[in-house]
Amino acid sequence: MVTSARARRGTRARHRPGRSRRIYRHRITPALRATLAETEHDALPEGGHETGIIEWVDYRKTAELPVFPPVGPALTALSDPRATVTDAALPAVTDENYTWL
Repeated sequence: MVTSARARRGTRARHRPGRSRRIYRHRITPALRATLAETEHDALPEGGHETGIIEWVDYRKTAELPVFPPVGPALTALSDPRATVTDAALPAVTDENYTWL
C-alpha cells in the first residue's frame, strides 16, 4: 500500500542545485556531538563485549586509519568534507594494497 502523496503521483525527490542534501542539514556542533555516543561495544567471539572509545578526527587524517573499506585516501583528497564527488568508485581492495586485520 502506497501512503505518501509523492509516491501516489509517481514522482521522485530530486536534488535541487544550490541546496544542501538532507544528510548535510545538520553540522556536527559541540552541542550536537555531546548528545552522540562516546563508546561502542563490540561482541567478542568467546562471549562478552569489548568497549571502544569513539574519537572524532579531522577527515584529512582518515588515510592513516585502518578503516574498511579503505576510504581514507579518498576522503583525505577532498578539498572540504562536503565537497561534491563526481566519481565515488574506489580502487579494488587486494592483498597487495590492504593489510587485513
